[in-house]
Amino acid sequence: MRHLLNFVTFLGMKLTITLYDSGIKKKTSKVSSEISGLISPLEKSFALFLTKNPHFKGVKEVSISMTLCGKRKIQSMNQKYRQIDKATDVLSFPVFENLRPDKLVTEKNLPQVELGDLVICKEIAKSQALEFKISYEQEVIHLAVHGFLHLLGFDHETSLKEEKIMEKYEAELVNKIYKKL
Repeated sequence: MRHLLNFVTFLGMKLTITLYDSGIKKKTSKVSSEISGLISPLEKSFALFLTKNPHFKGVKEVSISMTLCGKRKIQSMNQKYRQIDKATDVLSFPVFENLRPDKLVTEKNLPQVELGDLVICKEIAKSQALEFKISYEQEVIHLAVHGFLHLLGFDHETSLKEEKIMEKYEAELVNKIYKKL
C-alpha cells in the first residue's frame, strides 16, 4: 500500500488528505503519481468550502483519508456496509452524521476534525472517464468531490430536492478545482 501525505493551510485551517493506493495487481506507482498532483487542488477547494461553513469556525485542522482501490475491494465494501452486492465508483464513510452548512448540529466546533474516509474505484473511474469523455484525473476529482459532500452529510439519494442541492455544490467545487489545475 502506497501512502502519500499532503496538506494545505487556508485562512488558518490546515486541511490534510492522506492518499492510499491499494493497487490493482501491484500497479500502484503509475496511478499514485497521476493522482498525487490532484491532492493539493482538492485540499485548497475543500478548505475554502469548509471555511464558509459555520460548523468549522475555529477549526484549525481537518483530515480526510482517500483510498484508491480495485473493483473487487469496493464491491466487497459496498456489500458489507450498504448491503449492495455490486461495485460502485465511490464510497464515503463519515465520522459525523451531519456537518452541512445549512443544518444545525449539536457537535461543538473542535480544533481538529477528522471528516472520514473516501474510497474510489480506479477501474470504474477509468471507464466513467471514457464514457463521459473526460480525463481519468477529472473523473477522480469529480468522485472525490462527490464523496467529500457525502462526508459532510449531503445525500442525493434521499429526495430530488437533496439531489439538486448536492449537484449544485458538486458543480461549484469541481469547476473551482478544474481552474486550479
